[in-house]
Amino acid sequence: MKKILNALFLTLLTVFTFSSCSDVPAPYDILGEGDVPGLTGDGTKENPYNIEAAQQKQDGSIAWVQGYIVGAIENVYDDKGEFAGNKASFTAPFNITSNVLIAESPDETNESKCLPVKIKNGSDLANALNLKDHPENKGGVLLIQGELSAGFGKAALINTTAAVFNNKEIGEEQGGEDLDPDNPLGLDISVAPLADLSNDFNDVQHQADYSKVGWINKAVKGNRIWQGAIYDPQKYLAASTYGVNSGETAEYWFVTPYFTVSADKQFTFKATVNKYSETMSLKVFFLQLKDGKMERHEISVNGIPTTGTYQWTSDLKVDLSTYAGQNGFVGFQYVATRGEEVQTYGIDDILYGEGGGEVPGPGEGTELLTNGGFESWADGYPTGWKSASTASNATLEQSVDKRSGTYSVLVKGASSNKRLGSTEMTLKAGTYVFSAYLKAATTDKASACLGYAPVDETGKVGTYVYDDYVNNITNEDWVTKSFTFTLDAEQTICLVVMNPKSSGKDLLIDDASLMTKDGGLVGGIEEPEPSSEELFISEYVEGSSNNKYIEIYNPAGQTVDLSGYRLDIAANGKEWSYGDAKYDNSMDLSGKTLAPHATLVFKHKQATLYMGEALEANFVNFNGDDAIGLFKNGSLIDIVGEKGSTNKYGENKTLRRKPSVKTPNPVFTLDEWEELEVDEISGLGSHIME
Repeated sequence: MKKILNALFLTLLTVFTFSSCSDVPAPYDILGEGDVPGLTGDGTKENPYNIEAAQQKQDGSIAWVQGYIVGAIENVYDDKGEFAGNKASFTAPFNITSNVLIAESPDETNESKCLPVKIKNGSDLANALNLKDHPENKGGVLLIQGELSAGFGKAALINTTAAVFNNKEIGEEQGGEDLDPDNPLGLDISVAPLADLSNDFNDVQHQADYSKVGWINKAVKGNRIWQGAIYDPQKYLAASTYGVNSGETAEYWFVTPYFTVSADKQFTFKATVNKYSETMSLKVFFLQLKDGKMERHEISVNGIPTTGTYQWTSDLKVDLSTYAGQNGFVGFQYVATRGEEVQTYGIDDILYGEGGGEVPGPGEGTELLTNGGFESWADGYPTGWKSASTASNATLEQSVDKRSGTYSVLVKGASSNKRLGSTEMTLKAGTYVFSAYLKAATTDKASACLGYAPVDETGKVGTYVYDDYVNNITNEDWVTKSFTFTLDAEQTICLVVMNPKSSGKDLLIDDASLMTKDGGLVGGIEEPEPSSEELFISEYVEGSSNNKYIEIYNPAGQTVDLSGYRLDIAANGKEWSYGDAKYDNSMDLSGKTLAPHATLVFKHKQATLYMGEALEANFVNFNGDDAIGLFKNGSLIDIVGEKGSTNKYGENKTLRRKPSVKTPNPVFTLDEWEELEVDEISGLGSHIME
């Protein structure tokens, strides 16, 4: 009898075990068919929200959600190939790779019971989950982490970065929910410590999470990390409260590789701030891992900026002398509580080595050149680079073969010495470092020589003062050259870069710099006022139905020829449409003019709300998560929205440029815009600027 009972028990146990087996084993307990509908969850990886809970909790928080993949939101195009909206698709073939639909039943076809999940094209998530390439994924159980915010005009999961599917972990989890309490930043001391280190962030992508082998970028609080930034045309790393709810706190860390502290070496960096408040800070720590636990030692750094608008403070020194002979890391901690405005800190040029880890290039102190990157041009010359004397005698061309930014300057070679010369400047007594990056314009090797020419009160050039020649410059890599000189008294000079007759080959020059710690321009640095002569986008309307408008404004005192200007759209997190053989929705403004202090309005072809004059344009086809850019001669000069993002910054609202804004900005800054109600167009067709 006992044997019969035991056999029955084992049989029942076997049946129970197999009938309750899930698709993915512990520790995440991905539920099988029939289990998801009863789950509400708490948003953790171990107990994720079900679809209904995720639809209800649309508060911008980061959470895990679980459901069956049932379809995707497809783009719809009209007969002309123009974007005409979205629709849910539940049957193969699928044509999109940037989202999936999940539901509580694998057979769900009611769109209202589905949750759209946005996945970034090209990401590990998109490569693994999209139904276009993997139609077999339909019906599978997906556990995925992202932001509970609107997408496609409805409750959705966006900004996704991590998932579990088919027993595999995909991507990287957000936030600090699963941080090791003993080692929250994940310090690794199993590697050999470095002797020197540096990072100039020339590899960043604008508004993209930054990663580099050996460096740590992690959020302890908040749903973002340090991101790349490109502006004017500096490349650097930025942390901000963008995407953080008002009153909530963000804490983001950026940590160097493991290195050895030496008594004869220095650690330096640059920093900038925008919209500083007392609820934000940038602090520096020396970090060590001892017995598996992280120790942090705050280093007081004098000069970290607390005022200004993206004005850089150079040569900030981190005193590590107390830790000489020890190994560790330097960590930059950004902490901010979100207020009414987005608060930002930026860092750049992290250097550790002898003399601060200096590399050949710009010196320390105050930068005196305002167009060292050769980005601004007028009448065939880079602004600030045309001498009134004979110091300038070269033929110059604007080149797109650049080290950074958009342009460099090409100095034509000849059978005689040719010089790029700066506009005359009067310098105080002091020591100066003049530097520039050089490259051959062709496969022929070039030469160069940096120097300056004294100029007397009549404009006559005195004896040129030159540094050593740089020879055998190739067109494969940019090389840098620095020339240090001292003036014993106030002197008017022209900076010069000579392209010598000995080579006579075309030479490229970029990122020139004139730095001083004890000198300066007589009368102070002539900081040019931001030009109010350039067009900018003054109003954005994402109204009801197809009532969509874009307005541009001419702040200049004269009529502007719009040749060379173009407006474009980067839709659904993708690239600009210009040049796309199938879906180029950009608009070339050539042939048009814009009168002084006047506006030009562009509208969706089916817009009916605004009765004033407006031009129909294909790029006016946005839905709140697309970027609109204003380009001049191929370079982005102004933008509304974040290219590459699907954040619904402008859904069902009007954005009007604040009167205090006088210039375009190639980096979208919501602080520059007034946010108004949907269909508010009372200001459309005119603009007020202080």
